[in-house]
Amino acid sequence: MLKPKSSTSLGVAQVLSGAALISLVGIFIKIMVVDYAQPIFVVTFWRNLFVSTILMAGLKIFKPHKLRFEREHIGLLAAYGLVLVGLNGIWGGSVYFNGAGVATVLVYVSVPITVLAQWALGDEKPTLRILPSILFCLFGCGLVCGIKSMSEFSLTPMGMFLGLLSSVFFSAYTIMGRECAKRNISSYSVLMHVFGIAAFYMLIINLFAGNSIPGAAPTPAAMLMPGVDWKGWGCILTLAIGPSMTGWTLINSSLTHLSPSVVNILLTTEPMMTGLAAIPMLGEYMTLEQWAGCFLIVIGVIVLKKR
Repeated sequence: MLKPKSSTSLGVAQVLSGAALISLVGIFIKIMVVDYAQPIFVVTFWRNLFVSTILMAGLKIFKPHKLRFEREHIGLLAAYGLVLVGLNGIWGGSVYFNGAGVATVLVYVSVPITVLAQWALGDEKPTLRILPSILFCLFGCGLVCGIKSMSEFSLTPMGMFLGLLSSVFFSAYTIMGRECAKRNISSYSVLMHVFGIAAFYMLIINLFAGNSIPGAAPTPAAMLMPGVDWKGWGCILTLAIGPSMTGWTLINSSLTHLSPSVVNILLTTEPMMTGLAAIPMLGEYMTLEQWAGCFLIVIGVIVLKKR
């Protein structure tokens, strides 16, 4: 059954707006990891905790009925939170072994994985009409991430494994978001529970991993981020409210109107938006190849919109 054009347009607007916001996540995390020398999993824990707490307080005050959901959804939300933790951790490992550019390209291999997964789940049969959009967006994403030749994909077995596994988790994240939308669970409630559960998982990892996992807290005391001033805490709070909470709320809401495969394709605009945002925020610049990648991504989105 075809969705009304207005519904599809709303979904596209939501996911592109969400992509613009989550494109800032890497910039804020870079500030905390580089400028404040904080372990990335500690920063992620506080980000997740702030998102869940703020949503809980907001829903309690303004829409308490959205805090309630059927018990049968508990398993789905718990698994969803675990997928979020896995995505954060595995993608971080992929960055460690492959570099940020290659890791970002590999995570968006989730696009064809999502298309095939939807087909296997009986949700949507893939057609060749979506192929040009996938190719434009993935190739453009590679250029934006600074990938100039296939030689840069000379990966170690561990790097390849983590890179492809991150794409599987990213695909699972959008498919599970779609399932929540089908069950009419509020996107605010979904994010509150998922980020809260993810914060709990991340707390356990940070408290007991020690130095065995790169990016985890070296000691339990490091969880309190000693030495971080109010500007640093403000940075994490801004990261939680803006890019994370608002961005992912928009993306999860778009899954009511769009299929996970379409959402994943549209999310390949995120590296382009990160590069554009880094120009004024970090004083970075984009090469001619990266601008060409932006152009290809825009073409891919236009092709997708017209399919």
